[in-house]
Amino acid sequence: MATTTNSYMSYVTGKASGVRRLDYFRRPVYLLGFHVYKPPEDWAVSWEELQEIGKKQFAHKEEKIRTFNYKIAEHSGVRKDGAYLPPGITQAKWGKPIDRTILSARTEAEEVMFTCVREILSEKGMKPRDVDMIVVNCSLFNPTPSLAAMIINHFKMRSDIIVYNLGGMGCSAGLISIALVNELMQCHPNCRALVVSTENITQNYYQGTNRSMSIPNHLFKVGGAAMLVSNKGRDRRVAKYVHFLTLSILSLPPPPYSL
Repeated sequence: MATTTNSYMSYVTGKASGVRRLDYFRRPVYLLGFHVYKPPEDWAVSWEELQEIGKKQFAHKEEKIRTFNYKIAEHSGVRKDGAYLPPGITQAKWGKPIDRTILSARTEAEEVMFTCVREILSEKGMKPRDVDMIVVNCSLFNPTPSLAAMIINHFKMRSDIIVYNLGGMGCSAGLISIALVNELMQCHPNCRALVVSTENITQNYYQGTNRSMSIPNHLFKVGGAAMLVSNKGRDRRVAKYVHFLTLSILSLPPPPYSL
């Protein structure tokens, strides 16, 4: 048997139970702006260099493995004039082994995150100390100190900043981060938040011949984005969007790999 309760009754019941975040009149949350990372040109690799880096897949002796990887690469949006990969991977085009060290992965993370944060703050004319909370998500690379701590330390942000560092949440992590900030802003009025979303490729470039495991090589390249969000009333006039709804579906059947 299922029961339903209208929003007003949910509000009253929640307040009576001491649920602080529950508010019948939710605070509006504004997106002030965002910056999408553009890698430096020395991180670029041509289509031919991509084949050299992934030669164990593209030049495998079994035709079905070669054909599968060429089809995936063709349909994954990789431009024929190339893509971008971190230096730890691109050095393989010169015959060197891929550098999977934490230092190399950290170099990639710092370049992507610091550039995005620097550009969005500069674009909006804000200082790092104007940020009240920060949420960072990266599924596969989660060092200690955290990626969020790296940003806070690099930009000398305030010591009382609210911090969340999300890991292991896959492709929905960016959406979850936005939903988290929205919920936090219902509890904390007059705040600005920074959401940084990225994925780290350096330690996760597959060089084997398992077809399903080689798919991420073709789908994921260097990338990241930073979003500046606010619930301050005076930011409404400069906001690009107002948050309305976050919907995340986490239970889907696995896709068929029929290529």
